[in-house]
Amino acid sequence: MRRLLPIALLPLLVGTAQAQPPVAPSAPPSAGVNAGTGAGANAGDAPAAADQLFAGALRAYHAALLSRRLGLEELRRDVVGTRVAEAEQLMATGRIDEAIARLAELVEHPQFELFADSEEGRAAVFRLGDALATAALYEPARVYLRRVLATKGSWDGGGTWARRAVRRLVDMALESQEFAPIARDLDSVPASAPEEVRGEIAYMNGRAQEAVGSPDGALGAYATVTQRCRFWAQATYLSGLIQVEKGNAKAGENLLCKVADPKRSAATTPFFADEKFFAVRDLARLGLGRIAHEQSRNDDASYYYYLVPKDSDRLAEALYEAATTRYEKKDYEGARELLDELGALGIHHRYEDEAWVLSAWIDLARCKFPEADRQLVEFLRRYEPVRDAARRIGDSDASTQRLLAAVHSGSDAGGAEIGGTSPEVVRTIAALVRVDSAYDRVLRRRAVLEREASGLVAASGALGDMQRTIATHGGVRPSAELADDAGIKARRAREASDGIEHALADLEAAKAPAEQLAPLRQQLADLQSQLVRGAGAAGDASRSGGPLTGADLPDLLRADIAKAGELQTQIAVARKDLATAESGLAKDALHRLDLRLSRLLRRARLGRIESVLGRKRALEVEVEAIRLGYLPQDAVDSLEAARYLEDNEEYWPFEGDDWPDEYVGGETK
Repeated sequence: MRRLLPIALLPLLVGTAQAQPPVAPSAPPSAGVNAGTGAGANAGDAPAAADQLFAGALRAYHAALLSRRLGLEELRRDVVGTRVAEAEQLMATGRIDEAIARLAELVEHPQFELFADSEEGRAAVFRLGDALATAALYEPARVYLRRVLATKGSWDGGGTWARRAVRRLVDMALESQEFAPIARDLDSVPASAPEEVRGEIAYMNGRAQEAVGSPDGALGAYATVTQRCRFWAQATYLSGLIQVEKGNAKAGENLLCKVADPKRSAATTPFFADEKFFAVRDLARLGLGRIAHEQSRNDDASYYYYLVPKDSDRLAEALYEAATTRYEKKDYEGARELLDELGALGIHHRYEDEAWVLSAWIDLARCKFPEADRQLVEFLRRYEPVRDAARRIGDSDASTQRLLAAVHSGSDAGGAEIGGTSPEVVRTIAALVRVDSAYDRVLRRRAVLEREASGLVAASGALGDMQRTIATHGGVRPSAELADDAGIKARRAREASDGIEHALADLEAAKAPAEQLAPLRQQLADLQSQLVRGAGAAGDASRSGGPLTGADLPDLLRADIAKAGELQTQIAVARKDLATAESGLAKDALHRLDLRLSRLLRRARLGRIESVLGRKRALEVEVEAIRLGYLPQDAVDSLEAARYLEDNEEYWPFEGDDWPDEYVGGETK
């Protein structure tokens, strides 16, 4: 038996070590957090607890298998290298769970300590931590990444794996916003570490200081990030924003210019920068444009907006803001050209509603009142249904989640059937809605929870199979038993609940009578109460059995089956909390969209009044000019005979009284 542990056990062990996903971002670290300081003891105990649950469970299985003379494999250095290469290939193809299984059974093997200080051993430990972090299992990931840093001689010869561990820990801190615990994990990084490594930690500390509302501390941390660090552009950009917020516009502009100005960035952009550098550069140029705009330096603002390249995701934003700048400078023709360029992109963008109203006001400023009125009428015709649809979608949890799931994934929102709304209206809402960053974090945690929950169902089945195999020396669990699994029943109930919510949304959009909606609402309430009762029953069942102890294989299996029941209860509670947080953030985004569209619709109606008053004033001026003896331009144009010719007619303009061949008094003149 070559395999050390069944792969099916790993989802359960991973789920055991993973802390329950919180609903909101955890409390930020204290104002004094840095690479050498930390917060309370509770956060510091998390890696130790994860090590005890995850690594400890694996070691216990290894010992139990060894006592039964099962699954023991003698490790050699070449076997370690081969396993690491296999895991890297699995990760490259997206098979993260299998990579975790391969590496975990290798790293926690009783004989692995013989190779822990070798290049292959460090690679194995790092790859396991990296795979766990990729799966968003941050607590066990921190255990193995810290182990890489604590390995004897980890920084010798350039410290390849130690540097990678620091980089991965910093990425985890930025993704999870858990700065203080990871700052303590990096305590062991020596002051002699490479410059780029110290820069990564400094950038993380700057973000931590910003999270606790300490801009001065953040500025100090960002100032130590050098150009050899991949976060140099981000640190410089954020420093510029902090200076602007503090009222030091000149200092902020100088910092943003280091990133944004083409001459300076060509000389200072490090080749260490990651793929986000160009996105940060475009943001810096937009920031410079806004600073210049606020200071009424409209020409400078136009130049900065012009620097945003044509292939940038921020191009539409730059064109709109540049048009606003030209409008405020009363360069209406320039503003019109920029808006025409924006319209030629032919895409939905987050400023399309505001750009439409701005276009109408530019025409009002150019005294083109009929054109402005046509644009405002079309705006009201198009965006009133969008506003009403946003309100209708916001009233339904299922419709809201489907819409924002499409926005978050970047897929075509019009392809999703949402509340009976037309695809084009849904696409417009998806382009205009502005989702808070907290929504992305909640959605990511929910995805991790669902993935681990599905793995827990498979692991529970594998545990039952192994119990019967040990007891009967053969046989597998009947597939019919799967239908009785509480997790599958709960999943089916949730799917039925989602289907009923979808049907309700469609009927409400079609304005169905109340007597048709009442049975569906009752059905939905019954399903939701059934889910709550099922979660409570699972919790009672998991708590009814006493603590299970024992180091033999059957004892470990029974203990893990009990633990699976407890995790099912925790998953049900966490799923409910995350769904509530997700729904609240989504509804808030749609409410803000409703307020913005309502404001623009009111402004469009006021614009129509302005167009009527403008045409009235234009007629008054024309009448006054006629009274003074001046003909209006259209009256002058009406005297031109060429305006009234048919296609088969020809006009010879008047050239005076004398013609070259005209006879005067019998003689040719």
